[in-house]
Amino acid sequence: MTLRTLFGESPARASLDQAGRTSPRTRASVRSLALGLTLALGASCSSSDDESVPGAFVVRSTNFAAASGAIALRADGDLLAFSVSEAAQGAGGTDFNQDGDIIDGIAVRVNTLNGSSVTLDVAVDDLEFARRTLFLVVQESRDSVDWNTDGDQTDRVLLYVTSAAQTATFLDTLDASSPIVAIGGTVVYASADVPTTSNTTNLRFVSVASNGAAPSAPTTVTSDVDPDGDGLVYGIHSADDDVVFLVADEASAGDLNGDGDSTDTSVLGVLDAGDVVPTAFSSGVGFAAGSVPTAVPISGGGEYLVAFLADEAQEGASLNDPIDFSPTWAVTSCSGADTDTTDAVLHWFQLTDLSMSTAPVNTGLVGRPTGRALALRSGYVGVISPESLQGTGCDLNGDGDSSDPVFRWVAAQDPLGAVLPPNTTDVLVAVDEAMPGGFSGVVRLSDVWVVVVDEAADGRSSYDTDPGNDRDVVLALNPSNGSPSWNASHTVSNIPVEVSWIAEDPENPSEFFAAITEEIRTVFGAGDLNGDGDLFDSIPTVPSSTTSGSTTLTFPGVTFAAVADNAGIDVEENVGTFRISEASQGSDLNGDGDANDELLMRFSLVNAFLPTIAGTANDIDRTLVDFGPGDARFGAFLTEENQGGDDLNGDGDTSDTVVRFFRLP
Repeated sequence: MTLRTLFGESPARASLDQAGRTSPRTRASVRSLALGLTLALGASCSSSDDESVPGAFVVRSTNFAAASGAIALRADGDLLAFSVSEAAQGAGGTDFNQDGDIIDGIAVRVNTLNGSSVTLDVAVDDLEFARRTLFLVVQESRDSVDWNTDGDQTDRVLLYVTSAAQTATFLDTLDASSPIVAIGGTVVYASADVPTTSNTTNLRFVSVASNGAAPSAPTTVTSDVDPDGDGLVYGIHSADDDVVFLVADEASAGDLNGDGDSTDTSVLGVLDAGDVVPTAFSSGVGFAAGSVPTAVPISGGGEYLVAFLADEAQEGASLNDPIDFSPTWAVTSCSGADTDTTDAVLHWFQLTDLSMSTAPVNTGLVGRPTGRALALRSGYVGVISPESLQGTGCDLNGDGDSSDPVFRWVAAQDPLGAVLPPNTTDVLVAVDEAMPGGFSGVVRLSDVWVVVVDEAADGRSSYDTDPGNDRDVVLALNPSNGSPSWNASHTVSNIPVEVSWIAEDPENPSEFFAAITEEIRTVFGAGDLNGDGDLFDSIPTVPSSTTSGSTTLTFPGVTFAAVADNAGIDVEENVGTFRISEASQGSDLNGDGDANDELLMRFSLVNAFLPTIAGTANDIDRTLVDFGPGDARFGAFLTEENQGGDDLNGDGDTSDTVVRFFRLP
């Protein structure tokens, strides 16, 4: 069968993002994404085909069973690291760290180039690579080892292993719970040391100067403010791009947000791990610590836009009272102002704002305390705003109720300008917060918002011209347009698209990932895409704008049935991967006598090879394949033995989850 494009050609794309920065993933400068590949399944199930690199795409087992609830697989260069289950390794389990039990998750490093592996014999809570050097977070009590030689075994410590070493070396003692962050060759962590000197912190950073080298000595991170003059204690919350998000408890720091008390528990701070000497800057605002902040590079280079949700309770004031904003800020449908102090409210700043003592901007837009605050590279911030939290009687989308989660946004370019979010009902739409993929139904391109509108909640069925059906339809809007509006007509056919799963591409802002449904396309005559005789499947796609900034999206993909609510799509080095569903495809594809399994399928974004089933996978709710940063050399994934009936780690059973990998060409 010949190749054909099912969802519209994707345009050629340059390798630089909108901010003029080199994309973190090295790719071909032109990616046609002509993925409409209609193939006979029987011709696509080999473990390798005519790839140019010997051994490329051949799936190899590490012979290790991943620890249950395992930390993510980590990849860097040729090296793969993960946590192996003592209980599941070998008949009766294996006590790798010789502590008298088999309950630990033990660090393992594998060289995917030659297949050699090293069991590092330490129980790990987390691990990260920085330029091929592996950093391990370890609880001393789990190893029964006094790593920091302080006379006890009660500490949480940071170890490292150079690429040439087979044993771990102690680096520092950590605080009780903060994650470590590795960005490029820099590792940032919160030490157990309590600072006593003005404008110092408990934060440390180390640098790995070259691949596989030992890290530099820990360096103390300084702070821009210090109310009590005796140093600040920060915890690490998360990281996005080069920006590390910090939280400070005023009990040990003093009044950081200027509300007259020292009782606030999570005032937001940030540092740029890309700086030669990172400095911690306080936002001066209490942070909703259960929420997700985001940071994106913006035009001009070297600058970041940060969006986060502030906690009214810590600020001791209502942050979304209309009296504090321009008269045109308020939504006319709200019958009463929200003056309580229980909300999480969207704020933004640019990193240089904090260094110049410019306060974050309060948008007044309310999000859930566990929601995501979204920053867009073109200079906008947004949040899913529940109508019930915005004010009394707020019907933002004009459907007659006040119970919808509505997406709202505002320009984030002038910290001294008026805050004027769009307020007309035609641009305020109800999104499907429960949409699988981990992004609550909202993803970002460089300069375009993409949402999955819930027609049932929104009260409007005009998006798909089919008033008899309520669907989850993809809409796109460019907030930079003079009169921005949501577009529901996509592809070369100008038709709506429904999705069952959607996610951002964490490395490329010019595309995202989506599993689109056959059902909506039947309304427009497209029908059965994967040829299994029904119209109920979801097809994996890699959508993007037809041209930069366009709200018309193209949805190139492969004609196989993905796992509808857990597609796990990812792309690296022009290779796409996803979970294919035997049940939806209607075939026993791994030859185990049933059609109930979930498999790994790979495909080429440049038509370099045919779509190929690479092996049995898993039904874990996460991205299917882990690739390393930068120029990825391999992909690693987990196989649940019970799906294929194979004893991959040779322990006499088929009940383990085994780590496997394949090299890229």
